[in-house]
Formats: sequence, structure tokens, C-alpha cells
Amino acid sequence: MDYMPRDIENKQFNIVHKGLNENEVRDYLRELSNELEKLREEKAMLQKLIDDKDENINRFRAVENTIGEALVVAQRAGDEIKGAAGMQADVIIKDAQNHADQIVNDAMQKAREITYQTEDMKRQSKIFRARFQMLVQAQLDLLQNEDWDYLLNYDLETKPVVQTQQNDVE
Repeated sequence: MDYMPRDIENKQFNIVHKGLNENEVRDYLRELSNELEKLREEKAMLQKLIDDKDENINRFRAVENTIGEALVVAQRAGDEIKGAAGMQADVIIKDAQNHADQIVNDAMQKAREITYQTEDMKRQSKIFRARFQMLVQAQLDLLQNEDWDYLLNYDLETKPVVQTQQNDVE
């Protein structure tokens, strides 16, 4: 049964012969009623305080959950960024390796071309040298030919010029 302060104060008792002092009982019931009223008010105040604390706790839990979710999202974002950075680094490294390979291939191709050109120039130099030797030898042979001696020793005054022309005709 739920006791209300007013119910206690207004409670009626049966009067019996040689019973209790009614004023004392009434005073005691009034004190009980007042004490019960104070306890109810205190209980209501404590309940309100508990409700406020529960509300604060719920708000803190909501903030905690939000922070936890934010941390999880930040962790995921960090992992995604790290993964993307790793992938991008791999792409950059692969691109750099491809570029380096291309540079090496180009350099090797140029080296081959230069080697071919060098060999070609050596071959052409040998041919030129051989031809030049042949030309010099031909010129030397021409200089060593007896016709030069004949021409250099020929005396114009002793032989007539006409006779030479007749010899040419024959």
C-alpha cells in the first residue's frame, strides 16, 4: 500500500475505552507525515538528479560513440590513404623503372649505332688508304717511268720538229 502524507494525517482510529491519548497519536502521525513528505521530496530530488546524471552519461556515451566512430573512420581513412600512397609509390617506381629501362635501351641503341659507324669509318679508311696507296704508287710508277727520262734528256735543237710529226702519223 502506498502511504501519502495526507492519508496518514487524516487517518481515523476507533475510540476504545482506556485507549491512547488522541493528541499524542495525532502529533506523532503529523511528524510521520512531515517526515514522509520530506523523504518523498528528497526522493523526487534524488530521482531528478539521477535522471540528469543518466542524461549526462547518455550524452557522454553518445560523444564517446561518436569519437570511437570518428577514430574508426580516421583509421580506415589512414589505411586507405596509406594503401593509395603505397599503390601510387608502386606506380611511380614502375614508371621510373620503365623510364630507366627506356633510357638504357636508347643508350645501348646509340652505342650500337656509334659502334657500327666506327666500324664503317674504319672500313672506309682502309679502303681510302688502299686506294690512296694505289694512287701514290701509280704516281710514283709514273715518275719512275723511262718516258720521263727520255723527255728530260731530249734535245730539241738536234732533231727537227717535223720529223716528230711524221713519226706520229706513221
